[in-house]
Amino acid sequence: MNKLLDILNKSVEYLKKKRIKDARLKVESIFSEVLKMPRIMLYANFEKELSQFEINKIKEKLTDALKRNKDISSSIEVKDDDSLKSLLVKSVDFLKKNHVNEAKLKAEIIFSSVLEIERMMLFTKYNEKISKEKKDKLRKFISKVGKENFPIQYLLNEQEFYGRKFYVDKGVLIPRQDTEVLVQKAIEILKKNGKENKNSKKILDIGCGSGIIGITIALEIENSYVLGVDISEKALETSEKNKKMLNSKNIKFIKSDLFENVEFNSFDMIVSNPPYISLGEMGIMSDDTLHEPSEALFAENDGLYFYLEISSRAKDYLAENGFLLFEIGFRQGYKVKEIMEKFGFRNIEIIEDLNGNNRVIIGQKNS
Repeated sequence: MNKLLDILNKSVEYLKKKRIKDARLKVESIFSEVLKMPRIMLYANFEKELSQFEINKIKEKLTDALKRNKDISSSIEVKDDDSLKSLLVKSVDFLKKNHVNEAKLKAEIIFSSVLEIERMMLFTKYNEKISKEKKDKLRKFISKVGKENFPIQYLLNEQEFYGRKFYVDKGVLIPRQDTEVLVQKAIEILKKNGKENKNSKKILDIGCGSGIIGITIALEIENSYVLGVDISEKALETSEKNKKMLNSKNIKFIKSDLFENVEFNSFDMIVSNPPYISLGEMGIMSDDTLHEPSEALFAENDGLYFYLEISSRAKDYLAENGFLLFEIGFRQGYKVKEIMEKFGFRNIEIIEDLNGNNRVIIGQKNS
């Protein structure tokens, strides 16, 4: 087997035995030239099988390096290869070649996290050299995103939502910016009603996942108490982690299949971002989406299953004039409206996102 990494490591050992200074750098430079591959990507392609022609060229270069016994880096144009700017440019190119959407943005987010530099300030450090430890981490992350289209949110265990950073992992759905429309509308309603009624607001978050909706509402509406429920223990672990991380005191999470373990029955608001993608669309989802838990994405009955289940029982858990809010798919507005009307909700309103798509639906319990 003539795998890239095996041949590379053997070459390094060979030069080390010959007491060549910076053996690994010289070997990486040779491999970069022969394989026409940026050095940062050599380890990302460690399983690549080398042809006999490539191996012979590498041997030839190694022999030449021994004869000259001097730094060959400049002769094969790898200047500034360890600088932040050089590594970033090559990382962006690699992601683009692997058809990763928003390649520059994703590379910058990864660099920002690994190097602990604000993304907008990366350019101020362009000439700085990157340590081997951090280079290795960058290579690993860039490779995973490029080769597997792996979501960077899972890679970095972080997603920003409503101005706060939340912990996320593969056990929960990645928070979308579109969901901020749902949260913003919930906050507006609660604040408006808070002026009319000073009593503490009780909110139920069904299918809480990472806890972003409930925690954000709890932090924005001080005079509130939020109960988040989810059937997934993994999701509840993540929501508890975010609760602690963001020091949210007025929220509690419990395991419950929808309303099953909910004892309180006089909430001022029920809010939910349920799974709403039709099972028939599973085969056309983007690669990065398919890394997410399917139970948090897909639903039966053309994606309407949970709207039916929640709407049919929500009135039993809402206070008089209480509100029910859903996030919806961009083609589901009127279908969900019909469901909510069927179960007696009034003042139903469909809210669009910034792209003009149906995104949120609101209904109010009849008094």
